[in-house]
Amino acid sequence: MAAERDRTETEGGGSQRYEPAHFLLAFVIGALVGTGLAAIWVPERRRRRLPAALGQRYRRVRQAGTTALGEIRKGGRRIVGEFREELGASLEAAREEFKEMARQQLDQAQRALRREQRKLRGSH
Repeated sequence: MAAERDRTETEGGGSQRYEPAHFLLAFVIGALVGTGLAAIWVPERRRRRLPAALGQRYRRVRQAGTTALGEIRKGGRRIVGEFREELGASLEAAREEFKEMARQQLDQAQRALRREQRKLRGSH
């Protein structure tokens, strides 16, 4: 009996339980009332101009976004172009270095082969 009484006290007395749906409903009603009051308090003259002003703002923001996107594209293309040039220069330098290294290795191998040929001729 005492356990039941403790449980009802912690639950808010049993008869005053609030469901999350009640809070959501109260929020929606409050939002609707607030929107209605705001619409009523806006002067008539301004209410007629509001859609046009919003349209103008939207066009300005869209134009600014388009301009910014164009600038980003140009910058990206420039960066990619520079990267290609640097990569091409690095590859060309690596090719030249590899050619030089292969040439040196071949020269060393030819010298070693000539030495061995001389040794073989001298021993006969």
